[in-house]
Amino acid sequence: MKLTTLSTFGLCLRLTTAILALAGIEFRVDAQDKSAPSVEALVYSTMPSRTEHRPEMALDNDKATYFKSVYSMDDGDVFLVLLSRPIPVQSLHILSGDAEGKNLLTDGTVETSADAVHFDKTASFDAKGAVDAMLADKPILALRIRLNPGKEISALALRDISINSTTKIAHVQLGPGRGFYDLSEAPDLAEWARKAEEQMEEFWPDTAALLYSDRFLTPNMVQVVYRTGPDVTPVAATGGGVMTVNSAWCRMHPEDTGLTVHETAHVIQASSAYNPVWLIEGIADYIRWIKFEPQNYHVRINATTATYHDSYRTTATFLAWCELHYDSRLVTKLNDDVRFGKYTSDRFRQYCGKDVDELWSEFIASYKSDPVYIITPQVAPEDKPRPLPAVKAGTSKPVDLSKAFNLRGVYKDGEQFRSNGGFDEGGASYSANLLGTTQTQYDVKFDFGGTAKADTVTCQGQVITLPPGTFGSLWLLGAAVEGSQKAQKFI
Repeated sequence: MKLTTLSTFGLCLRLTTAILALAGIEFRVDAQDKSAPSVEALVYSTMPSRTEHRPEMALDNDKATYFKSVYSMDDGDVFLVLLSRPIPVQSLHILSGDAEGKNLLTDGTVETSADAVHFDKTASFDAKGAVDAMLADKPILALRIRLNPGKEISALALRDISINSTTKIAHVQLGPGRGFYDLSEAPDLAEWARKAEEQMEEFWPDTAALLYSDRFLTPNMVQVVYRTGPDVTPVAATGGGVMTVNSAWCRMHPEDTGLTVHETAHVIQASSAYNPVWLIEGIADYIRWIKFEPQNYHVRINATTATYHDSYRTTATFLAWCELHYDSRLVTKLNDDVRFGKYTSDRFRQYCGKDVDELWSEFIASYKSDPVYIITPQVAPEDKPRPLPAVKAGTSKPVDLSKAFNLRGVYKDGEQFRSNGGFDEGGASYSANLLGTTQTQYDVKFDFGGTAKADTVTCQGQVITLPPGTFGSLWLLGAAVEGSQKAQKFI
């Protein structure tokens, strides 16, 4: 009996003995870090910008280019530079304004920090929109630019940020989306905030992709403040670069950390106006409940009294249903319309071919027919999971694949390999330490082998000879690269 692998690009099988199964944990084995005389800088902004005026342009040493926010800057907004480690800084020179000398910042300050937590006022912008500060080798990990309290400007423009140090900044890039939280009024919520921050960071890029607009860079940071009191929102609210979370709510609802994913959606929506409220809040709940944690969401709608503009979960469910049946990019398109003040109810007819009231009537009819699975995509029979056959321990027959090995994808921890090597030929590898010498799944034992040159089969049409005998199942131990690889064929 022979097995021919037909995949030429996607499915990589790492097989040695046993009669085969599904795979382990991807583990990146990186070369050891070496100390360098330079540092890297991540740039963050609570304000959106255009691709032609990206945040990094404030540090590119080119006064012809500059960062400029799309909307106004409030006293809660921040422009932040975060270094990879503290460096001694002799002086700072910052020049605000665009190429025409407009949008000068004259009512703002520069704050610096050695730990990116505690900031001190370092200098103020002068009447010409500039900062020149001597710092005498002050250690700095981060600097941020803010407005003075109670101030607002139409846009923040920064032409140049020069950090004079014996340690050079070798690379500047936009930082990954994240929150910077303040627990000074609620130190007991450290674990709650940590989990919430992890969720925000995990789903930030997905949210940004779902709420994409061409040539528009959404904010990549928000300041998260935990506090309570009579003047604090009952749950959470976001605006002006700040997410305020009611600490009393957190204590009463320790499981509700996902609320910050809803609020992060507001950060990334970056709308020119909070209108229409029902759609803005519906999209934020769509991000949280439909995309981030659908496993925790159970549709409950009053089919008699509900409307599509009830906001929050009702609107989120309606949008998900419209995407499932009419336009899979509906939320992206509608958010773009809201962001730039272009939304009208006619957009539903434009994108879905029917007006919103007609769509709502269909949605309610579908809900009455099947309220549980109203937004569950139909699964083709061939894609439905099938029950695995039972295998009696010790009865599987191993297949020796050593002659077919054509790639090395498993390395010991700390072992170095090329950036274009490894299991995915892109710098990622399985850890030999974690995999061990054997794995057992469903009473099928898999032995790991190979040499220093190869231990993995990359499917390229090879023919694998199977041992003679009569068998009821064939088990593969493998993993996909370049995303999920469905409907791969074996003969």
